[in-house]
Amino acid sequence: MKKYLLQIAATLTILAAVGLTASAQSTRKMTITVPFDFYVGKTALPAWTYVVYGTSSHSGDSFLLTDANGKRRVLFNAQTVEAGKVREVARIDFKRYDDKYFLARMWSAGSRIGRELRQSGIERDAAKSTNRNVAQKDAKPEVVTITSE
Repeated sequence: MKKYLLQIAATLTILAAVGLTASAQSTRKMTITVPFDFYVGKTALPAWTYVVYGTSSHSGDSFLLTDANGKRRVLFNAQTVEAGKVREVARIDFKRYDDKYFLARMWSAGSRIGRELRQSGIERDAAKSTNRNVAQKDAKPEVVTITSE
């Protein structure tokens, strides 16, 4: 009976620890004010103040972007990327093709690890259109950075 109670206690301790870790990871958030219209994947969003929340407790790959009023919401995935140096401030990078902006990367303060979104079909089309309008083949997009509030 004691062995059974010890197993239950150990199981509950592990579950509590996992629950606390998941809770801590799911509360990650970053607030940004974006001064231009932009895309997250195929979703167009207007210039506004947004909050990005990490939603995945295990892989850390899922995120929710919502406007300050909670009216617009976009759920998206991003893969891990690593920078050469630690980022001093939290920031979000956008890729700009002509007059279109696309959410590209997110960086937490004090970390070299960031998250990068995959290129959507709309972004690929914008990149092709930009390359046709530029004399240089395979022109790189301008990267626009906004720091977290």
